[in-house]
Amino acid sequence: MSKEIILTTTNLTKKYKKQITVNNVNINVKKGRIYGLLGRNGAGKTTVMKMILGLTSISSGEVSIFDQPIKNNKKTIYPRIGSIIEVPGFYSNLTGTENLKVFARLRGTINPNAIQEALNVVGLPFNDKKTFSSYSLGMKQRLGIANALLNDPELLILDEPTNGLDPIGIAEIRMFLQKLCHEQGKTIVLSSHILSEIALMADDIGIIHNGVLLEECTLEELQKKSEQYVSVQTTNMIDTVHILESKLNITNYSIEDDNFIKIYDLAHSVSLIAKVLVDANIELTHLQLCTDNLEDYFKKITGGEGIA
Repeated sequence: MSKEIILTTTNLTKKYKKQITVNNVNINVKKGRIYGLLGRNGAGKTTVMKMILGLTSISSGEVSIFDQPIKNNKKTIYPRIGSIIEVPGFYSNLTGTENLKVFARLRGTINPNAIQEALNVVGLPFNDKKTFSSYSLGMKQRLGIANALLNDPELLILDEPTNGLDPIGIAEIRMFLQKLCHEQGKTIVLSSHILSEIALMADDIGIIHNGVLLEECTLEELQKKSEQYVSVQTTNMIDTVHILESKLNITNYSIEDDNFIKIYDLAHSVSLIAKVLVDANIELTHLQLCTDNLEDYFKKITGGEGIA
């Protein structure tokens, strides 16, 4: 797998008057992989993509694509990129093919077979009679991606490509994008607020929250961060903590709501912890070895806010 970096941002920042919506974001997108920008609605995902594509001004920081800063190189960089930002805009009374002909003329697409090839890639018919107004949401998303593919781009930047789709449509787009990346060599940057979809689709993940990139890692690295802990619930929190510290020398723990304690120090077995607490006349109402899932991890690093 190639480790070549195809897109980087350096301290990318966007300010609207006194409000900072994107704050010193540094992302690194590897060639031939799917990069998922994950965050809640309003986290700054779309703004980051708009700055990368030159659709909104950069307050400070830099963007480099294909080893070139976009400043003063837009004419050579942007023709190598395809994108969908927010809702793709098409003419409702035209067919898919007719819509793509309009956009091809506007963009100056040279390849005469570009429209048919793009439609073939996304699985839509060429020169059919169905107008855009009668398309399903999944077909509309596919047409948007076909439009982004007209210039046979090396890099695709897609804002919420599965937004609003039903489960079947989401699965279709997911498989289609994976095929584009892993079989046709496209590099894809996509945003989403749906954790489960990013986990099924992306090779690398950037977690953004309140305009700040909290973490950037591979999916495999992220999955390894699911933590194991012993969950303990008792009727006497103060005495329980005292016994854990004095008898077992446990200091790596957190006190949760409803008299729960999460013990992250796993040097002692669950059975030993239970025995020591019972011998100290601590009444146990719950004791279990648990593992945080990815949702728990996101809640932890975003200060308790989960992602759909």
